[in-house]
Amino acid sequence: MVHPLLKDATNWTLRCLAEHRLLETPERPFLHVIEGPTQTYGEFISCSAALANFLLGRGVAKGSCVAMFCRPGLAPLQGWLAAGLIGAIDVTINPAFRGEVLAYPLRTTRPTVVIVDVDLLPVLMSLGPELDSVTDVIVVGAVSGSPLAAFGSAIVVHVFDDALETRADLPEATIAPGDPSTVMFTSGTTGPSKAALLPNGQVILIAQQALGAIGLTDDDTYYCAHPLNHIAGKFMGVLATFLAGGQLVLDQRFNASTWLMQVRRHGVTASIAHGPMIEMIFKTPPTEFDRSHRLARLMCCPLPKGIGPAFEERFGLRGVEMWGMTEIGCPLWTDLETRHPQGSCGRLLDEWYELDVVDPLTDETVGSGRTGEFVVRPKQPFTTMLGYLGRPDATVEAWRNLWFHTGDAGYRDDEGYYYFVDRIRDRIRRRAENISSFDIEMAALKFPGVAEVAAVGVPSGMEGDDDIMLNVVLAKGESLNEVALIRFMLEALPHFMVPRYIELHDALPRTPTNKVRKRELAAMGVRDTTWDRHKAGISLKKL
Repeated sequence: MVHPLLKDATNWTLRCLAEHRLLETPERPFLHVIEGPTQTYGEFISCSAALANFLLGRGVAKGSCVAMFCRPGLAPLQGWLAAGLIGAIDVTINPAFRGEVLAYPLRTTRPTVVIVDVDLLPVLMSLGPELDSVTDVIVVGAVSGSPLAAFGSAIVVHVFDDALETRADLPEATIAPGDPSTVMFTSGTTGPSKAALLPNGQVILIAQQALGAIGLTDDDTYYCAHPLNHIAGKFMGVLATFLAGGQLVLDQRFNASTWLMQVRRHGVTASIAHGPMIEMIFKTPPTEFDRSHRLARLMCCPLPKGIGPAFEERFGLRGVEMWGMTEIGCPLWTDLETRHPQGSCGRLLDEWYELDVVDPLTDETVGSGRTGEFVVRPKQPFTTMLGYLGRPDATVEAWRNLWFHTGDAGYRDDEGYYYFVDRIRDRIRRRAENISSFDIEMAALKFPGVAEVAAVGVPSGMEGDDDIMLNVVLAKGESLNEVALIRFMLEALPHFMVPRYIELHDALPRTPTNKVRKRELAAMGVRDTTWDRHKAGISLKKL
């Protein structure tokens, strides 16, 4: 189901979509921020246009970066569209960032304008010299007095509401699908985050895919509790609803205990949730209202294997799964009409993409049923990232042999369904067996007292071969009997997947997006504090 506007590829821009909505549905309700304002399409676009005109007046030009350092809400969405109306580039930064973690995206993108929540202003000001590219700061909320003086004379500070007093007609601009739209940062699990530069065509396609997958229409009310610095919230949620002409309910934070209440209160018919969100919702006590709502379709990334069918049954909805990433969008989807095999992330959207499964060392196709690396390329121009900003080396490496190398391991079955297995870099090679760290971790997490785990490979002393190290965080007040854990895991796993080493941690190192830094754990290696099954004299054959 392709939206009629998108049948002409030249319309694949945020600006064309805004022009269409302003013409067709200006009076229709668009956005309700929970505990915040509500706006129609016309009000939202007009305010965004006023902000766009203000930005032009402050010297922002096509190709300039405008940073949003705000919690999810009306202002960062208006800032995003304002940038899109004039061909500027939106850089939405995680509002939890601080210090060097915040300085890095600002240093990489060098925005001229930063839109910031008033309570985050001191965090921004603390960066000092890192703001050397910034000429203007627009503050969301009331602020006055001495805090503003800390910026000095080089930066002009404005109040967001004052910026909306500019004329509200759409500014003149010519935007093409290949023009940059957004910078989004990869998680940096295996090193510093990379700034993926996404064109207009790509963000529109992601919205179209979400719309088509769950059949979004102008009758839908969509609930979004995702951050706006990820494609799931911004493009599969906000932009997909904008494309469909539906109503968006934006929650500034996810809360599993109030999720069902919000869904019922706002008449939500469609939404999105990633795996941990679904697990947290499922752990809430059942109530008589679990099926008393209008939510029928939930995009899942992914729908957890262990509880997926039970979750759908409990809440009376259907989950639609997908696989993708910031750089390429989402090539694989399941659908509402077909019951896909358990564990599959769907079939290829072959209208838009090519996808192959290759040996990660040779780039040769591995064939059906065999695990390899997913590599992807687009069929339509400007529907994947333009490159990593400031990192031509990383861009060329990712696109070697004219395929984007995702770093994800998986396989394809004979029916054309694809299955994600693990990250290539997280995969462990043990005695010629490619081992998924996920399976090891899931087994360990079932052991009493274990709160968090991360399995990594460490050198075994033979080339290309790993021993397995399990990094463990215990629940508060718990202690660990390593032999009992090994015995427990041996009951659940093949012997070659049972760890040799166990290392206890107070906390696992994580990225700002809460992914475990496995490369860092692997680099730590075996230490004096590491429990070694061999040194302990434990034989798996005798357990």
